[in-house]
Amino acid sequence: MNECELFRDQISQFITLLNDLKNVEDKINDEDQAMLLLCSLPSS
Repeated sequence: MNECELFRDQISQFITLLNDLKNVEDKINDEDQAMLLLCSLPSS
């Protein structure tokens, strides 16, 4: 799997997690979502 595919997979998993949180009515504001996404990305 190349770097682009890994990034796409990570974004997809992140969106799935956010949707799961919405389904249990746990709200995360847009700014916090952006910070969580940025912190979850690999350093390279």
